[in-house]
Amino acid sequence: MEISTEQYGIVSLMNIAADGPEEWDTSRATHVRVSLPPDIRSMLLMQRMGYQFVDRMLTVTVNLQRLSVDLEKAIRTEPVLERGRRDEIRQLAVKSFGRDRRFHVEAEYNDEIAAAVIDGWIAEIPEFYICTCKEKLAGFLALKENAEEKSAAVHLAAVDERYRASGAAMSLYAAAIRARREKGFRNITGYISSSNTAVMNLYAYFGGVFSNPQDIYLRK
Repeated sequence: MEISTEQYGIVSLMNIAADGPEEWDTSRATHVRVSLPPDIRSMLLMQRMGYQFVDRMLTVTVNLQRLSVDLEKAIRTEPVLERGRRDEIRQLAVKSFGRDRRFHVEAEYNDEIAAAVIDGWIAEIPEFYICTCKEKLAGFLALKENAEEKSAAVHLAAVDERYRASGAAMSLYAAAIRARREKGFRNITGYISSSNTAVMNLYAYFGGVFSNPQDIYLRK
């Protein structure tokens, strides 16, 4: 079992990853998010405990050593690494993640609280892969690296819906994968909603393997 607490303004979010429901001490948290393996008995018990099921998440792994995709062809718009544009990134993130349960920590969607959580996630990243169209932000992607394990995780990624036909998403992921493969990394991982078919298809294009389904429950 893993338990951690994050502070986002007035929100104290306790994250719990466990094998099954327990009577956790959540008295010091304003919001609780629990991740459990899918099980109908767990779902019924969690509901009795006052938690609401909100999503099923999947881990996806792209093996960089077995990659068969031509990355240069996949990059239609060459992304650049930037440390700026944070206001634009925030605006696009808040707009894009309107129903994303990584940031919405209440059963009812609360945009103000989600924006505070997104701010915390953005603050963790020193630089972002950026795609632009006529000098406007089309999309961004941020990675977190584990140099010891030669692995990287997609921390945040979003593309403005106006530019999705431009290939910005494919370009961002392909550029990030190319750079990590050149550094000798073994894999890139993601953590996505099972309902997000567009992103699932994107990972599948790069040979992503989906595993470790987890049901997400929230309680305020």
